[in-house]
Amino acid sequence: MIGCAGGDGPGPRDVLPPGACTPAVPPDTNPPSGAETAAGGSGPLRRVIRIVNPLGLHQRIADRFSRTARKFSCAVSVWNGSTRADGKDIWALIMLVALPDSEVVLEVDGADAAHAAEALAAILASPGGEDYTI
Repeated sequence: MIGCAGGDGPGPRDVLPPGACTPAVPPDTNPPSGAETAAGGSGPLRRVIRIVNPLGLHQRIADRFSRTARKFSCAVSVWNGSTRADGKDIWALIMLVALPDSEVVLEVDGADAAHAAEALAAILASPGGEDYTI
C-alpha cells in the first residue's frame, strides 16, 4: 500500500502537503471509546471514536469530515495508531486507512474545540456517514 499508511514508491504520498499525514507519537489512547480528555480544560481535547461504518473511513465520510472541520478555527487531527492526519485534508484522512470497527483518536485544539469535537465525532461515529446534524 502506498501513501501515509505505509509502502514505498511514488503515489499519493507525493501529492500530500508536508505534515498532512505524518507518523508521529500518538496521543494517549487509553480512554475507552467515546471518552474525552483535556488537561484541566487546557490543551487539546481528544475523543476515541470507533469507526462503525461497514466501509470504514471512506471518501464520502472523509469529504464531509474535512469540509465540516474547515468551518472551525481550531486545529483538527485524526490519529489511526501512530499515524496522524490533518482533519481538514480529505486525502490525508483517506490515507489513514481506518477500517471498519477500528478506533481512531480525534484531537482538536483551539477556541471552538468543544463544538468541533461534537460535530466531527458525530460524523466519524455515524454508521452511514450521513446521519448527523451540524
